[in-house]
Amino acid sequence: MPLLHVERHGQVLDKEEREILSFFEECYGRLQPESLDLVEIALFENDRLWRGHMAAERRKARVRSAEFDDAFIAAHDAWTGIPRISISLERQKGLAPLVWEGALRHEVGHSILHGSLEYYVFPTPRPLLRVADEFPTLTSHVTDILYLLGLAVKDMEVTNLLVSNGYVEDQAAYARFVMKPSEQDQQAWSLSSIAAEARVLCLVGRFKDIAAAAVLASRPEDTRVRLEQIEESIGYFTLEVRAVLLDTMTRILNDLGKNTFANIQSAAAITATRLIEPVMRGRVR
Repeated sequence: MPLLHVERHGQVLDKEEREILSFFEECYGRLQPESLDLVEIALFENDRLWRGHMAAERRKARVRSAEFDDAFIAAHDAWTGIPRISISLERQKGLAPLVWEGALRHEVGHSILHGSLEYYVFPTPRPLLRVADEFPTLTSHVTDILYLLGLAVKDMEVTNLLVSNGYVEDQAAYARFVMKPSEQDQQAWSLSSIAAEARVLCLVGRFKDIAAAAVLASRPEDTRVRLEQIEESIGYFTLEVRAVLLDTMTRILNDLGKNTFANIQSAAAITATRLIEPVMRGRVR
């Protein structure tokens, strides 16, 4: 069991802290991480405090990718070399209990599998450098594409860890929740017709949303998340785009191994060939 160090930001009640700690202790107790000594738990009264603090932390750590944190229920990072789970308690309001539990356990999984700085600083894979060289308008977006691919791969790994340890019901509830498209997703796609690189970002941006669902849908013994539900969540894309997106995700999932760095290299190669190049050449619209 790792030591759990809690930091409070704003008016966080003792009862709220105790409930979170008890929840995490049960999860770490079941998952039994072998080499995890310390996890920082940052509890925030509301979103405003969470966003402000995390933006400052990103600047301090010189994180260069664009911010996508508003879409997260909770978040994990290891920018200081220590795994940290950050939670805005305001985000619990209006969420089904299983979705909230699934989100918190998801971040526990990240702290176990991706709890050091090396999992947040990746060299750019050659396939992404190649497509950026071939399509110069993509060059300024490569960091964000790599960041989004990394999120999706790591989410697949975490979902595999949790469901293999019996956390299926809450992970299915969490997956069904996060794969729902937002208005921003749909508006961004509507506007993306002006530039192929914008379409690439929209599509790769959906990878994280459907990563957990893809893992669950691939389990023949489980019907809590089905392929049809994933297809419905990307129903605002054309049939051709949907087919390419799902094919890319399936190939990434099927090639998933035990090494995160190899998984990201593989995901980059698959995405570059199966999605980025066809979209940039206008073969997929």
